[in-house]
Amino acid sequence: MSALDRKVKSLQRRHSKAHVFFLVFILGAVLAIMIGVRSYVIEPVRVHDNSLYPKFKKNSILWMCKLPRCTENIKDGDFVWGILRNQDNMVRRVLGGPGDSITITNNGKVYTPHRNFKWNGEDAFIETRSIYIPRKGDTLRFNKLNDVEQDYLISLMHEQNEKIYVKSSLWQGNREMPIERIGSTKLGNRLVSLQEIDYMPWQDRFLVELQIFLAEPGNTPIRIKRELYSAKDSSKISFYVVPEDCYYLICEKSSHCADSREIGYFTQNRILGRANKVANKFQKRIDTRIEQAKRAIKMLLKGSPKKNKPKQDKKPETKPSKKATKT
Repeated sequence: MSALDRKVKSLQRRHSKAHVFFLVFILGAVLAIMIGVRSYVIEPVRVHDNSLYPKFKKNSILWMCKLPRCTENIKDGDFVWGILRNQDNMVRRVLGGPGDSITITNNGKVYTPHRNFKWNGEDAFIETRSIYIPRKGDTLRFNKLNDVEQDYLISLMHEQNEKIYVKSSLWQGNREMPIERIGSTKLGNRLVSLQEIDYMPWQDRFLVELQIFLAEPGNTPIRIKRELYSAKDSSKISFYVVPEDCYYLICEKSSHCADSREIGYFTQNRILGRANKVANKFQKRIDTRIEQAKRAIKMLLKGSPKKNKPKQDKKPETKPSKKATKT
């Protein structure tokens, strides 16, 4: 067989239907594998704010491992991809895991079983509180929790579609006070409504308690006590068994950033992925090279000689002569 015949047969094979079908099949298989990897294995996630600065800048890309071995083995300090109850996504750092106790002071100091540090510009906690992060199977007794933990438990029960409602009462020591006393207090420039007190955040309740205490005689602090009731049969709920492991997620930059201090615990099913250290180290190198290239281009553009425009000779301005007028 001559070389020309071999070339003709090769061209015929390349343009045959079987060859085209084979190429389409390979491309489809590659596309399906890529979609499968992105959906179930690893996915790039963009950080849309400065919540993780200086570790990660705004618009940085983090590669998140979505395999069960990643989302089920989360440790302190890991960066995870979580979903809020309103279906918004965010990337946050793990401060505490199931069974940990965290103490956040009013001057921004944070104590955990794994590390201690100080938040700069911390304003989310107006008084020192200790928080226990529940694990699956823990029994939480509502009257044994502090005000922050009560808020977190109520949010957790709402997340689990528990039909509940809250009743509040006002106490000074062992003396119950009329709940209407709360309606005469203010937050900022507005009067507090009795309808909002049951689900008011703990910081607002603390300020209301402090305001009433300053206006009432005696040394016993004022306390707003709350009780949980089932919406089905109005029976009192005194304890709750936690169905999932919980995590406490925070921002690197603490001020004005939504995290567990405001939202409460993140349960296992609301964590979509964990940052892969190897992939993100490689991504960081790429980002660094891109930044260096951008700087180099800017320097070249700034240093490029500008074309000098020919200067036009300016003619000296002549002032109009004033003619003397005879009167």
